[in-house]
Amino acid sequence: MTLITKFEVIPYPDLADNEFAEFEVADEAFTAEPVAEQAQANFDEITETFSEQPKQEDKSFQNEEDFAFFANDDDEFEDTEKKSEKSDLNMENSDKKSVDIKPLTFADVEAFALVVIILYLVNYIYGKSRNHTIAYNWFMANREHLENQFALVGDDGASPEPTGGHLMKETDYLYSVWCSGRVGCDGMLTQIKLIKRQDLVGFTANFFRPKSDRVIHKIDLERGEMDSFVLIFGNKKSVLRAVKDYEDLSTYVAERKLSDKLVLPSNFTVFAEVAETLSLIDAGTQQFIKKYEKYIEYFYFSDQYSGAKSQEENPTRLPVTSPTLFFSFFLLGDEEEEHVYKNLLNFTFLLVERVRRYRLSKEGKMKADKKRQVVEEMFLKTTHQQRQEAAQARREEKARERKQKVMEEEDPDRQRRLEKIEQKRESKLRQPRMKQFKIK
Repeated sequence: MTLITKFEVIPYPDLADNEFAEFEVADEAFTAEPVAEQAQANFDEITETFSEQPKQEDKSFQNEEDFAFFANDDDEFEDTEKKSEKSDLNMENSDKKSVDIKPLTFADVEAFALVVIILYLVNYIYGKSRNHTIAYNWFMANREHLENQFALVGDDGASPEPTGGHLMKETDYLYSVWCSGRVGCDGMLTQIKLIKRQDLVGFTANFFRPKSDRVIHKIDLERGEMDSFVLIFGNKKSVLRAVKDYEDLSTYVAERKLSDKLVLPSNFTVFAEVAETLSLIDAGTQQFIKKYEKYIEYFYFSDQYSGAKSQEENPTRLPVTSPTLFFSFFLLGDEEEEHVYKNLLNFTFLLVERVRRYRLSKEGKMKADKKRQVVEEMFLKTTHQQRQEAAQARREEKARERKQKVMEEEDPDRQRRLEKIEQKRESKLRQPRMKQFKIK
């Protein structure tokens, strides 16, 4: 790049016509030469700088947008906003790329549902067969011993003639065996209550709240074969649940403290109506309980058994009671389980005979009978009050109907007659009732 300069010679006006010419000439003579030299020096310096910096200028201004930025200050903020918007868009695009999740398609949902259905079916088939195997093995292992105690074992209840050997399936997790034909017993119902292995949800919940398979023997005694008492002892959790759920236990029993003579495991408790019935738990029974503690849930004896608590708030009839014994055991699946449950079954029938022979003392018998009489009187008093309230409600309803009939009567004469009849009836009800005696 070259710099072209142009010099022109400006003629000075005639000095003769100018009054101040001598002063101007003197000044120009004094400053003209140094100024010309200074101008020449500046010219040389400028040409050198422009010849040395063409490359740097190209680098710094090779982009027209950058040059516009420096040249026009008004566009400064607009450019910065554009750049910030571009950077935000780039950030959003990068985020979208990093969190790019494809939505589930209908095929994915179908595949998931199919997997769940297959798992449920497989678990159902396995759980059902597993429960049947457990129940069948128990029945076959104890069938011979049951046949020694009862004349008929495994009656199906459907055949015209009683036949044995049937393991009845109530549900996929409940099996039962009915036995009859024993002295002093109406019969024995054995229920094998198993975990709901066939239910995938229930089977999964069992991992969080474990439950055990159980065998429950319910023996109905004949009337008069058992004295008047209610007693339950066994695992504390199970006993407390039974006391809360069953009518006779919640009415008659109270918790009894263990004494030095009565030694039971720490997780066992006793509820009894009469304290002297604790003698049924003798030293042999305590030793047996200690040995088979983990298999025993509870023993429950009651002459007032009526089932679970009634859901009715105000029952109108006394519940039907019967002397009943319960023996509940856990099925733990041990290797020596067959031998253990034979011993438990033997001990069950030993206690049945002991309860049949047991008799309360005279004082204990009076206390038990008085308790039953009080319960019956309280029930009758409650029901009598309920009957009175119901009768009063019916009378009031009839009186309202009669008054409504009088008001709806269109004939004035007939309406007056009906009003007189109603007034006589009300006055008769207000009169005190008195008994009349004939004196001869």
